[in-house]
Amino acid sequence: MHGKQGKKNPRFFLTRAAAACVLVLLFCLSSMGTVMANTVSATVLDGEASYRFSMHSTDLEDILAQAQEQGLPPLGPLDVAERVDNTTTVNIRRGVTMRVHESGETTEFVAYLGDTVGQALEENNIWLSPEDQVSPGRDMRIQADLAVEVKRSAEVTVTADGKAQVITMTGGTVADALEQADIRLGEGDTCNYGLGEPLFHKMNLRVSRVVKIRVTADGQTKEYQVPTERVRAALNRCGVQVAETDRLNVKLSDMVRNGMAIKVQRVQIKEETEVEELGYTTRYEYSDSLYAGETEVVTPGEKGRRETVYSVTYVDGVEESRQKVSEGLTKKPVEEVVRTGTRQQLPTQAIPTSVPSGSPGALLPAPGGAGTFVDNMGNTVEYARKMVGECTAYSIPGGTTSIGLEAKYGVIAKDNAWVDPDVIPYGTRMYVASPDGSVVYGYGVAGDTGGALLDGTVLADLCYDTIEECSIIGRRDMVLYILP
Repeated sequence: MHGKQGKKNPRFFLTRAAAACVLVLLFCLSSMGTVMANTVSATVLDGEASYRFSMHSTDLEDILAQAQEQGLPPLGPLDVAERVDNTTTVNIRRGVTMRVHESGETTEFVAYLGDTVGQALEENNIWLSPEDQVSPGRDMRIQADLAVEVKRSAEVTVTADGKAQVITMTGGTVADALEQADIRLGEGDTCNYGLGEPLFHKMNLRVSRVVKIRVTADGQTKEYQVPTERVRAALNRCGVQVAETDRLNVKLSDMVRNGMAIKVQRVQIKEETEVEELGYTTRYEYSDSLYAGETEVVTPGEKGRRETVYSVTYVDGVEESRQKVSEGLTKKPVEEVVRTGTRQQLPTQAIPTSVPSGSPGALLPAPGGAGTFVDNMGNTVEYARKMVGECTAYSIPGGTTSIGLEAKYGVIAKDNAWVDPDVIPYGTRMYVASPDGSVVYGYGVAGDTGGALLDGTVLADLCYDTIEECSIIGRRDMVLYILP
């Protein structure tokens, strides 16, 4: 059975066609939105000309390339392209060469068309005061390569002939300033700046006139012509060096003047050492191994040495003063020791038992010519003989006897009893006391000869350590016990 095919409704076809159109429209709108979303607007400014366009990239090189396609001239080696506040607007600055002449020097840098001269100078750190002059003017717009001259306004102090004056000039040199100040330089006169140097603000110009001075140093006096400068500088110019210790009749900071006489005294301070020899002392030791009158050197004496260091000031080679710095004993003296004999030689003749008339004392007889006595310490002492006679006393502190003994009280090695060596030989030991025992001198040794003894008026002269002690004896009879 064959079925019957029916016909479709025309509305069906219209609906499908409308739907298709809608889809196509939506697709087109979507594509256009995507394209519009990726497109930016850019502007390039080149002086009076401007270039505006849309593009997909924001890169500076791409923007410049797109502008060049629209007629932007290529950038030269001095030109720069700058974004404006990080936007897609680009400003082209066309560079030119600008030369600035100032104070004889030329500075060259890049300036940009359309900027003023003042802007270009400021961008390149050339700062101007309101009084400075600029040619061409600061407000002129730069149109091409340009040469600019800057003249600074300078306040200059000029000092000459003891006077100072302040002048103000715009531009100019040192020579111009001196001319305006009516300062003329004579032959030999100098200025602290070169005449051709340009002026600057707060410049101090000093003119030095030539003067004659007389300098005395190192034994010579010479005349020199020097500028009016400090004494120190003038001496250096004359070849006269001054040390810190040297003396001058003027101050180094003084200004020289015509006819000034300068005297330089050379001062030297040296250390000198003086050596002094020191004598040695002699000590005597008494020994009965030698006969009286015999001596033997036990230890030879040696001189000592003392060194004194002085700080000596010389002025022009002549000593002015010396001051002791230090003093020290570099070698001690060595004491000399001398042994002196005390041993008695026995006389060949018999000991007399009496003394002739007029002699200083009497030899008192004793059994066997000897006897005993009790000393002031209660000891019983034997004696060989005894003599009674008038005695005196003396004192010579620090002195020595005729045989070199130290003049001291009583001790054999140190004492000194002045006796006549013909009656009592040197080295004879004895004990001395008054006949009644009220005055005791004590033990002593014969060690010297006094003048009073030789004339026979005094038996013995007894030594004391002090003058005051001599009054103990005065002049009185004493007993001399001669000890064996």
